Amino acid sequence: MDDFEFAEALTHGNMGGYYQRHHLVWRGDLFLGSWRESENFILEMDGKAIGVLRITQEGDSLHIRDVQIAEGYRRLGAGTYLLDMSHQWARERGLRELQLRVFVDNPAARLYQRKGYKLAGPRLAQLGAIRHLARRV
Repeated sequence: MDDFEFAEALTHGNMGGYYQRHHLVWRGDLFLGSWRESENFILEMDGKAIGVLRITQEGDSLHIRDVQIAEGYRRLGAGTYLLDMSHQWARERGLRELQLRVFVDNPAARLYQRKGYKLAGPRLAQLGAIRHLARRV
């Protein structure tokens, strides 16, 4: 919980525009509940917190709940590093796939596609502003 305030502020700050554009409401109570159920990691550079990774394991899948990088530290490889670490952890745990969701207008979707994520089968998220992506481990 020591890192919760940083993680929520970064996530809300990064995602706020998407929530507005897609007529969604940020709910801090839901983020807190998700935080408590997730494995949460803070990425640091030179002792400064610059990113957040949140994952959950469900069956034989590792779900990436959040990859958030602070403004000024994007496009330096931090997001790629967090995705690569997630893949490594999934492999070490003997899981078969990784999953994540992304807003259709989020430029990070291009990174996910380069890392092998593809549109998952029919899911509720496919119907709106969010796409469900998956890749094999």
